[in-house]
Amino acid sequence: MRQVLTLPTEILTHLNEYQKFILENRPEEKLPNWAKKGKFHSEGRPEYATSLECLNSTPADLHDGFPPDSYGYDLNVASMNKVIKHESHKFTDEEFVWIEKYKEKSAWIDEVIGNYIGFKFCALKMYYPPDGYIAWHTNWNVPGYNCLFTYSDGSGYWRHMDSSQEEQGSLRPTNDKLVHIQDINGWHCKLGYYGEKQEHNKIMWHSAFGGPRITLGFVVGDPVIWDDIVDEITSAETEQSQQ
Repeated sequence: MRQVLTLPTEILTHLNEYQKFILENRPEEKLPNWAKKGKFHSEGRPEYATSLECLNSTPADLHDGFPPDSYGYDLNVASMNKVIKHESHKFTDEEFVWIEKYKEKSAWIDEVIGNYIGFKFCALKMYYPPDGYIAWHTNWNVPGYNCLFTYSDGSGYWRHMDSSQEEQGSLRPTNDKLVHIQDINGWHCKLGYYGEKQEHNKIMWHSAFGGPRITLGFVVGDPVIWDDIVDEITSAETEQSQQ
């Protein structure tokens, strides 16, 4: 997992516009009837979602790749449409107006950022309110190269398990392989490959905590395109290091 702290101006300009829209129109205020899930939050232990105890609470071979719990708002168009399909009776007319606004902004960021980097699909556009989180999972049901943009005030964090030295047959590294990455204040990007269940040394167990926090996750399938994306996203940082 490679962390990029200095992003190209062209990308950062679009990300800042998206962040400004979301934080000026926070979903927890505009969509009070949206079910945020959050089993651990309702139990009064939101940070349990990123603990090693939580990670080890379910046998790895039973994991399906999806996060077992989260507390936040997935603002992807498909995700919002799914919520409307099953829970439309919960929302007021004003909430429906805001859902459409979030969908428009979601489609816009896909076009200006996603198409710019040649993405296969957007895995999530997650807004985490205070004490928001996503519990340990792998995404091994949708393997690929991942470009993860995150905005934070610096209080949140990301965790993953380093599987690079794992042997054949391993599904989850031992506790000593925990990697904790504190957010910075502002935008940064994480670049990495999330492997299939059979790719023992490329499996990416990960979780995150904190809020307000915004994460945009784009998945790329073509390794050639991926190399170009890495060069582009790291270009500002590379230039900075050469000065």
